[in-house]
Amino acid sequence: MVKIFRAANKVVRPLLASRFHKPLSGRLMLLTYKGHRTGREFTVPIGYFDWDPGTVLAMSSQLAWIPSMREGSAVRLRIRGRDHGAVPMVVEDPEEVAALLGEFGRRKGPKAAKGLMLGLPGDRQPTDDELRTAATKTRLVCFRMEPERPGR
Repeated sequence: MVKIFRAANKVVRPLLASRFHKPLSGRLMLLTYKGHRTGREFTVPIGYFDWDPGTVLAMSSQLAWIPSMREGSAVRLRIRGRDHGAVPMVVEDPEEVAALLGEFGRRKGPKAAKGLMLGLPGDRQPTDDELRTAATKTRLVCFRMEPERPGR
């Protein structure tokens, strides 16, 4: 599965960075961050959801980029063709993840919650037990975007 994602990323990454981003940029963004061990810069496409004003929510069962978010270091996001500075907040506590998944289902609807592929139902709001089970399969990151400065 990792090889498939790597191959797809080779196509998706330049597309999201180009002026032809629109078919994908409603659901995918580019995350640019420094690796927590090497200090090397990485840019990866990840799924996101608009959350609160100035905040986007991302989740992943792939842990490769999550450890680099734990320190709260500033990152860059490219969303819908625009660059934003942002500060990540990783949510890993299972109860907090379950609560956020429940809120996600209430805000976006059961079909969107099912689309997360965490085993949540698509025809109704999930039960607390279903949310707790789903919470064990993912990590959430809330990215608080920095206010835009004139000239950016």
